[in-house]
Amino acid sequence: MGKRQKEELPDYTVADMDVEGMPWNTGRKKFAMPDPALDTEEKEPLTKEETRAVIWLSLKAGLIVGAIFIGAAALFFLFCVYVWLR
Repeated sequence: MGKRQKEELPDYTVADMDVEGMPWNTGRKKFAMPDPALDTEEKEPLTKEETRAVIWLSLKAGLIVGAIFIGAAALFFLFCVYVWLR
């Protein structure tokens, strides 16, 4: 038995992938940081009430996620004690 020859791919273009605006055509690095000089929007600092609201909402979100994990662990523990290890 002889070696099989690789099938040659056709030498024609099905679709032109050289599109304007794609990351490989911009001339910039792929993960380049944005230029702060281009940021024209001025951001006002948060007030005390807004800061408290952001902190409270972040704390509440973290507590909800923690409660879900603790609840899942408790249900697993109960399953192990009353069903699995019986």
